[in-house]
Amino acid sequence: MHDSRAPQSLDPEVLRAALSEPERLGLYLSRGLGGAAEGGEGQPEFVRVAVLTTTPPTVLQTDRQAWRAAAAGLGAGASPRLAALELVAPPGGSPWAQVAAETRATLLRVAVRSLLASAPELAVFHITDEFGGGMLVRLQSGLALGEPRLDARLLEHMVFAALTYRLLVHSGEAVVVTVGDEATWSSRQVFAEHAAVWRRALVSAPREGLAGLELAELAEALVWATATRRGRATVAAAPPAIAAAVAEAEAELRPRSTNLLRERAGGGN
Repeated sequence: MHDSRAPQSLDPEVLRAALSEPERLGLYLSRGLGGAAEGGEGQPEFVRVAVLTTTPPTVLQTDRQAWRAAAAGLGAGASPRLAALELVAPPGGSPWAQVAAETRATLLRVAVRSLLASAPELAVFHITDEFGGGMLVRLQSGLALGEPRLDARLLEHMVFAALTYRLLVHSGEAVVVTVGDEATWSSRQVFAEHAAVWRRALVSAPREGLAGLELAELAEALVWATATRRGRATVAAAPPAIAAAVAEAEAELRPRSTNLLRERAGGGN
């Protein structure tokens, strides 16, 4: 494990400049989704997705504003946030629960088109406890009790190791960014010295600060909805318009998806 250093504050403009360099690969990493299968039965599953793109932050921001304008034009309110899971199955109290399923399906398709235009690859980390040797069950019980567990760090470093291996086939250093717990900009060295990662760091940024983070959240939600037992059950119970939009997204994104647990150094799956 390599995260021996405490987080360091980072100037947002330094990060944006790095992401804006020609042909610079931005790797926007979701925060991770997990949980037991529907009804609490079966193996827990965990999904975390990275969106790999050379599209500059300014272009991604323009696309985000266009989506929000489209959502507002369809009656979803002023400047709505793209919350992909809530588009699929809005919980009670969510603003999206008041939006018709057909409208949510339309907005999901618009968001997927933006993702397809910007991201040549989605790197997917998806495990069940059959693979994790009981780690997810232990992690789930620890979270329920409010206890920090070594399993959480281990799971995180499994993701970092898989990303390091994926980036061996990329020329140049990728900038790896995820959503932070607070509205701050910081970096923490978590990658090995040989990793092709800018500053060997995982950068944390506010979701609103970089539109690519919203795309990573979208990609994660779609993988969860189509690849996990609980996600598939949720989609099956959703209105037909939502189920159709998710099925279309799955077909469109499949050729762009890389399984991080199967990839080889030569780039194949």
